[in-house]
Amino acid sequence: MSCHSASSPEIPQQRLAREIEILNTISNFVPSLRRVDVPMPSIAIQFARFGPYHLARINSAFEALSEIHWSVIGLETAGCDTTYEWKQEIDGHTWKRHTVFPNDKWELIPKSKVEREICSTLNALKPDAVAISGWGSSDARACLNWCAKNGSIAIAMSETREGDGTRSWLKERLKSHIIQKFDGGLVGSRSHRDYLSKLGIPSEKIRLGYNVVDNNYFRTESSNWRKADRDIEIRPYFLASNRFIERKNLDRLISAFAKLPKDTGWDLCLLGDGELRNSLVNHCGDLDLGIEHCASWESHRSDKIPNHPTVYFPGFRQIEELPRFYAHAGCFIHPALEEPWGLVINEAMACGLPILSSSNVGAAEELVDEGVNGWKFEPGSLDSITSSMEQIAALKVEERHAMGSEGSRILEDRCPTRAFGEGLAKCLEVAGAL
Repeated sequence: MSCHSASSPEIPQQRLAREIEILNTISNFVPSLRRVDVPMPSIAIQFARFGPYHLARINSAFEALSEIHWSVIGLETAGCDTTYEWKQEIDGHTWKRHTVFPNDKWELIPKSKVEREICSTLNALKPDAVAISGWGSSDARACLNWCAKNGSIAIAMSETREGDGTRSWLKERLKSHIIQKFDGGLVGSRSHRDYLSKLGIPSEKIRLGYNVVDNNYFRTESSNWRKADRDIEIRPYFLASNRFIERKNLDRLISAFAKLPKDTGWDLCLLGDGELRNSLVNHCGDLDLGIEHCASWESHRSDKIPNHPTVYFPGFRQIEELPRFYAHAGCFIHPALEEPWGLVINEAMACGLPILSSSNVGAAEELVDEGVNGWKFEPGSLDSITSSMEQIAALKVEERHAMGSEGSRILEDRCPTRAFGEGLAKCLEVAGAL
């Protein structure tokens, strides 16, 4: 099943635009004919805060929707949040961007204030459609209510699976009442689609394409770093990129890594940060693993034990630094106990890495073909994680590269960057907006 939606035939909005273009061309030669100026319909794409993932999606939408004469507005609720340390990128966009609370942290804004200002902003923008990130937050609800009151198309953007977390029948009924107000949905996988359909959006109004990254950026930049660092000797390492929280299962990953034979010759790099950092560092010490608070190529310690298994903690890094970590990794590993998707898997595959993933990860369901570009393991089983790591470590370099190349092909086939924009265009079509 692909994240990519096939191109659609010419629809009424395209025909109208083409006919107007013809009339305006004729008016250049026939002075008595007046030019026809028709404003382009617009869609606002709403996220709580824009990070690299969101910008890649909106760029994709701009490219796809421009072809059918729709304009795109990036609607950002807040310029900051308490979870991610992304730097604010406000320049270089070809689409219109509007941030409702540019200097506030998303989680700390009072609900009533969010609802009031979102409504005021949409009244000013007057979009013909709004693509809304989820449905549970106050800003998402405000967008949905505004669409209902103003006759605009509402599209739910979702990566929620029925199996994520614990469900209660009462909450599910209340949720279903909200979901039925949407006119369509854009999701990342079949499990996301099935859950959204169960909640009340007809399956024929749901399209795939939500979970994409800028594949070309990661592919190109990782290749550049491999060339730039070709004279640096770097031991192969398993790379994980996460927030350091319980459900990411990093403590068990460290324990599984410690069980590998000492002569395996691999290290582990835990990219990211969070509340469990000190606990994870202490866990490494208890298991007699080497500890470095940097990337392997940044280490200059003279007391480092040669060939001793080491865990690197380079901290949170911005998108400009990520391709270098992918470039030198031998494999990407995602051990989460549960994950609706996991866009880091897209990034790693774009960079040509084989993938080891928990079986309870949405991206692995769609993108990891067993034995082709990686393997899946049971996240609660230490032996299962260790066994998968041993499988990768036993491969020759050229075998790992072949798996990574297969992964890049699979990613481009199933989740190309353009899939978000094309999926959104299909959602507008089936919702009757085109």
